[in-house]
Amino acid sequence: MTGEEMERAIEFLLQSQAKNDAQIGLVADQVGDLTHRVDELTRQVTETHRLMQLHAETQTEFIQVVTRSLDALTNVIARVNAKVDATDARVSARADATDARLDRLAATVERIITGRGDQPPAL
Repeated sequence: MTGEEMERAIEFLLQSQAKNDAQIGLVADQVGDLTHRVDELTRQVTETHRLMQLHAETQTEFIQVVTRSLDALTNVIARVNAKVDATDARVSARADATDARLDRLAATVERIITGRGDQPPAL
């Protein structure tokens, strides 16, 4: 190889190395950008996971509160129904007694009106 050919070969190698260095620099920049994006995405996924966990815990607490409230309401309704049933029985017994008294009163009035009573009707 002549000196001129050697110089061209060296020049070619130097230009190739310069191109390779430039391309490696671009790839390094792209890798840095991708690393930054992956880090940001990881941060977002971590934050979303934290928020979803918090939401799940809140929902669990809400369900527990609603369940306790419904249980308490069921107990109150059962007590009210028992009181209504007891009151119903007393009202029914009083209504029966009132009906009997009204029947006796009606019979007495009937006897008085028809003149079959022991005393004359008072005017």
